[in-house]
Amino acid sequence: MSQSAKSFFTRIRQYFYLGYIRHYYNAAKHPHPLRFIVFFIVTACLVFSLAILSTFAIINDTFQGDRMVIYGLTSFMYLIGFSILPTIVLWIQGYRHRGQIIASDIPDNLPKNSPYEVWVVLLILSLYQIINKIFEW
Repeated sequence: MSQSAKSFFTRIRQYFYLGYIRHYYNAAKHPHPLRFIVFFIVTACLVFSLAILSTFAIINDTFQGDRMVIYGLTSFMYLIGFSILPTIVLWIQGYRHRGQIIASDIPDNLPKNSPYEVWVVLLILSLYQIINKIFEW
């Protein structure tokens, strides 16, 4: 296997697998993990309910506007909802095992929380809106 393919799989492991495991250890170290667990569950319920309502709007043909927009938003909401589920499970497991986890058990190579992730998403959404307004799709 070439070196670029090996480095690609290493990055996938680091950012996805270790990123999810980070949630497990965050729940074990956090002073109030139940607040975050409730927040994640409420967020997942909200996103799934919006996705289901959008699906019913597609099925009943009650959405007024571009079909590609509602298809894209609905699939995006389902993807966001399904991506929250492993986080909820790991936070619950971390909360359940937090008495057994000590600081020396936490691996050193876990990716850190990035406060700039939200700004990247906002930048991408604002660029999409600007391009959409320019070309009036």
